[in-house]
Amino acid sequence: MAAVSNKVVEAVARAVFKRSPVLVTELYSSAGEQPRRYDSAEALCEHGKALQWVSGGMLLVGVQYADMGGAVRVRPFDSGRGDSARVMVSGWGLISILLPMAIDVNVSAKVQALTERAALARERGALDVPPVCDWNWKAVESHKRRLQDVLRKAL
Repeated sequence: MAAVSNKVVEAVARAVFKRSPVLVTELYSSAGEQPRRYDSAEALCEHGKALQWVSGGMLLVGVQYADMGGAVRVRPFDSGRGDSARVMVSGWGLISILLPMAIDVNVSAKVQALTERAALARERGALDVPPVCDWNWKAVESHKRRLQDVLRKAL
């Protein structure tokens, strides 16, 4: 497990923006900020490069294509470290992409999303969250697999 190269970030970013329309946003904001939204592969790559110099720097974004349906929600996030002014972006079918950018990050690069079954199992206790059935799960799975393939080939 090590930082990914700029070439890996570029390959994933180009694959993300290859299909449109797409919403690409940070999953967790900085304190006191709204989550960054990215409108191009170049913008995503630039932010990835900047994170190489940040201790613990990770590019952690959520991806939602129009054909996936569903709703994305922005809500307060408290990690328990006193940074309650942060917000997180979530949605049952949202695809998350994690790319470790700094050399001190001890996680693997990954593309993941809940399955419909897992989302349905969690939905029962979730308050104020748009329903799981609003998502097009075939589209979620298709986009997730495509992005996982790109990441695997780029690594």
